[in-house]
Amino acid sequence: MPTVAFDILGTLFAFDVVVDVVHDHLKLASRDESKRLFHTWLWSSLRDYFATSHNGPYIQLMVILRNSLQRTVSAQGYDIKLNEDSIDQIMGTFKTLEPMPTALDAIKLLQKQGNWNIWAVTNGGKEATQELMRRAGILDAFGDGANILSCDDLLLSKPHPRVYTELMRTVIRKTKLIENFYLVATHAWDLAGAKNAAFRTVFLTSEEKIYIKEAYGNIGPDIEDDSMLGCISQMIGQEQKRSLL
Repeated sequence: MPTVAFDILGTLFAFDVVVDVVHDHLKLASRDESKRLFHTWLWSSLRDYFATSHNGPYIQLMVILRNSLQRTVSAQGYDIKLNEDSIDQIMGTFKTLEPMPTALDAIKLLQKQGNWNIWAVTNGGKEATQELMRRAGILDAFGDGANILSCDDLLLSKPHPRVYTELMRTVIRKTKLIENFYLVATHAWDLAGAKNAAFRTVFLTSEEKIYIKEAYGNIGPDIEDDSMLGCISQMIGQEQKRSLL
């Protein structure tokens, strides 16, 4: 029974609704401009999240996102002062993320195979992740919410190697089996961390587009595709070929 673990924020669930609300509140010239601002906010917040995790007291990603939003807006040259109500509304949309296109079909395909152990490993909170899954109708695929490893529980962010090895240990303790492990994610830093822990890696190219393998020992992902269903179809096919060897 191979195991596949999904990143959640920006991989299994898309950020489109957050971008929409950012655009509504900042009233920038175009949605594309708001999307660029959003990713600047996200990526700079992830930097600070990693730093606090690896070099100080662990701070939840959502706390850092909330407190860095005004900094991003100001640093990008916008003369806009966000009030607390606007920030509350923008942050609230992280609780209403919708599945990435074809993600639900991909999960159904995995369930149909009948031999995949399906997990999530996230920099978000466990309860928030369970609620996203419940809204999307896929909580059952993740052991009714039991198959979620949250960095908030470990007090350590991805891509620290202990996050991925802890997932491995947890799964092996539950299944009593040592099988292949796959990570599906949109961020190269996440996949590279998993690769260092002997995961096979699946790169969804919807956000970063290009995997800069030169930054990660000239080692790229095992699989990549621009759709979730394409990623999972390739992963299943690859695992089926290995089982025949």
